[in-house]
Amino acid sequence: MADRKRLLIIGTAQQCHIENFLNSVDRNKTEVQLLLPERDRGAFNDEKTTYFSGAFHPFFLPLLRTIISFRPHETVIVCGMTYDHDNVVRAVLFYANFYNLRIQTCIRNELFAADSDLKHGPIKEICKWAGLGAIALLIKAVSIFKPVRIGEIYSSRLGHLALDCELYLSEKELGRHDGYLDLFYFKDGQVANQTLGKLFSRKMHINKNFRYLLEAVNFFNLTDKHALKLNTRKISLGRDYECLIQQTDTHVSFTSAEKERGRQEIATLGLDPDRPHVCLLGRDSAFLYQTMPESDGDMQEPRNMDISTLKAGAEELLRLGYNVIRIGSIVQEPLKIEHPNFADYASSGKQNDFMDVYLPATCYFFAGAQSGPMHVANTFRIPCLRINVVRLEVIEYCSPEDLALFKLIRSESSGRILSIPEIINAGISKCPIENFADSDFTVIDNTEDELLEAIKEMHLRMNGEWKTTAAETRLQQHYRSYLKVSNYNTRFETPISSYFLKKHADKLFNSKDS
Repeated sequence: MADRKRLLIIGTAQQCHIENFLNSVDRNKTEVQLLLPERDRGAFNDEKTTYFSGAFHPFFLPLLRTIISFRPHETVIVCGMTYDHDNVVRAVLFYANFYNLRIQTCIRNELFAADSDLKHGPIKEICKWAGLGAIALLIKAVSIFKPVRIGEIYSSRLGHLALDCELYLSEKELGRHDGYLDLFYFKDGQVANQTLGKLFSRKMHINKNFRYLLEAVNFFNLTDKHALKLNTRKISLGRDYECLIQQTDTHVSFTSAEKERGRQEIATLGLDPDRPHVCLLGRDSAFLYQTMPESDGDMQEPRNMDISTLKAGAEELLRLGYNVIRIGSIVQEPLKIEHPNFADYASSGKQNDFMDVYLPATCYFFAGAQSGPMHVANTFRIPCLRINVVRLEVIEYCSPEDLALFKLIRSESSGRILSIPEIINAGISKCPIENFADSDFTVIDNTEDELLEAIKEMHLRMNGEWKTTAAETRLQQHYRSYLKVSNYNTRFETPISSYFLKKHADKLFNSKDS
């Protein structure tokens, strides 16, 4: 037994990923010690485990004690996808200065050598400790007069950037942040959209150097009083689960010069800028694969759709007199429609940072997949038709002005469509999207006729012309009866497409489990 390798596993991902990695370890040759966040207490009772809360740094006590007492030969950091884990890697690498310690990260059961560039020598780390100590003292001193808090904006993805900032401003309008001096920075200096970052910077104190303040707060465990968690930190999925947007006004706006630029650029697309436009968005994997090839793009496949299924709906909107603009920054296929009032902006070669925001921010309504550009529309209080949603409890049900329809789910073993109660009872109505990979469940995209009818309904609702029948009201009530308040939704105001519910009522509601 003396020859067994000592392996320290630091788990920062979901429990399923930690469990998967544990199952791959040869216990006959390896002694395992877990270092897990408090949220996982009790999940691995059969393992030797130390729990932690707080941010990692080289002198983080749970890590220091584990290194001294266990003295691992190897450390594996099991990582999730929403946040990077450089702080954990950097903290563990510090101890490689003193003895031969192998350090790897595990992402989706693949092992990668730790980035050696994150390794700091002892002297540099001690100097850093002293500098952060001075910053921490400054924060405490200023807080005597006005409490200081620092927040990190998860800004590398458009939707998170929009929600982190807009929901903070909504909370501020509701009085939740009165009396505080709140300072922010864009995570890693990466901003998915510079225009949107600029709009929010007009309303929030955002500066890249404020990251050092949060580092000091984390290093000296001052997070309870001086760290401000924004939406992504509170719920990694990124959503307005309290429906704050419906309770508040729009907080950011374009200047007169910016509005004029937007009108001119719409004209360069060959469209009349005085005609109301509808934005269409079809999600595919092209953006993630090209901009973030190391991300979980392949695991997000169930969220994708075929853009051609929006063609009939687009042609109906054109018949009704709208400009129709297919948006997106990097896409797999164009939407092929020949009409003077249609523009495939995403494939036009005229796509730019400013118009990526201006178009969804100023449209009459938005129709598309729940994705970053839709969160921009939400920021500007634009009504949205949410299509092809995989997990029905992940639909944002906040606004009665919105409309939604979700993907049907088929069980491959039984060959039939699951009913709503079966979906909920199986735990796939709000499970992580990666759970669909290699599962018994296949998602079925919304069809062209379903999208066409939903777009017709959205148009009528927007113009106050939609008339709901008694039968349709009963179907909506039946559907909502299955939904429960959770950390995903606190209100259920958004209706589901009437055509979609009627078309599939026998499958969605008639079940032995309903």
